Amino acid sequence: MRELKLLAVLACLAAPAAAQTAKPAEGDKPTAFAAKSPVPSYIAAESNLGKYYLYADGGFNADWYVGYNNCWVIKLPPVAAGAYAKAFIGAKLGRAKIMSWPMSWDPAPIPGKIYLAINNAPSFNSDHTYFLVDAADLPREPLPNDYLDGVDSARWLWTEIPLSRISSEKPNYMALWSSSRYFVSSSSAPIIAAAKSDSTEDDVWLSRSIRGNPPSGDSAFEIPISGIKPAIAIKLVPANEYKVFIKGFSAEVGPDDIMVSFAAIGEDIRAAWLEVSYDKFDWQRVTRYLFKAPYFWSFGRDEISKEMFYLRAAAVDNLENTGYSKEIVIPAMGRAALPAPAEAN
Repeated sequence: MRELKLLAVLACLAAPAAAQTAKPAEGDKPTAFAAKSPVPSYIAAESNLGKYYLYADGGFNADWYVGYNNCWVIKLPPVAAGAYAKAFIGAKLGRAKIMSWPMSWDPAPIPGKIYLAINNAPSFNSDHTYFLVDAADLPREPLPNDYLDGVDSARWLWTEIPLSRISSEKPNYMALWSSSRYFVSSSSAPIIAAAKSDSTEDDVWLSRSIRGNPPSGDSAFEIPISGIKPAIAIKLVPANEYKVFIKGFSAEVGPDDIMVSFAAIGEDIRAAWLEVSYDKFDWQRVTRYLFKAPYFWSFGRDEISKEMFYLRAAAVDNLENTGYSKEIVIPAMGRAALPAPAEAN
């Protein structure tokens, strides 16, 4: 009996001690309140952007291509004003074709520029139009019986627009098409992702009467689409102080080729690439977008220049902050190669 009483006393003494140990230290906050990372806001026909997995990642494409004769039009609601610093419009695209698709003998991508327009009425002219991406920068369509470089899942691509282009009082109409005459079928053109939707609102249309230019007026509503929404969206980015850093940037320069590697450090990196300059002022991107780490790239000297040039790496995060490496000097061909891999951090 005495032992039972002793155990009861010990239990009573231990309980407050355990509770005191579990109590957060003064000044601590729950994780949900401690996190202050700014995140973008998205406005799309389907609010769950994770549902945009149809067509553009493989399998049946339902002829959902972005084309010279195929323009996707959506109507998004007015966007409530907020404390945003930048605005972007974009689309989720994939399955770009090579010249010999579905064969592998010519792996060069079929060229073509893709445009996105936004207006508070279903009329789109040059003032409302923005270049989105070249098909050569999109993930490739897999070959049925061979391997191919650049194959990947569909990706969201974004282009910046003035905040004033987004209406907070009227609907926001958006149109996606291509100016390339090659893109007239799903066997040659990139595919846009889509999502199933239970919405009964008329807010998606397909215009087949275009010829490399966006529709206007009633022609924008040529073919109503119900039950499925194309992956076209607005992204609003708040002011933030996040940075993107390039580390370990190195180039191994051989007699005929260059092999580059680097790492991108930041919050939610979405793409990286390489740039070339001849004066350190005017820089030009010379690779497609690299969507996944680790980042490696190799190319022949003839692809860039036989003369001396500067090379640097770049990356962008999902808040659209871009970071750059220090430049590396690539000597002219015929001169002595670098004794060791050049590195810039």
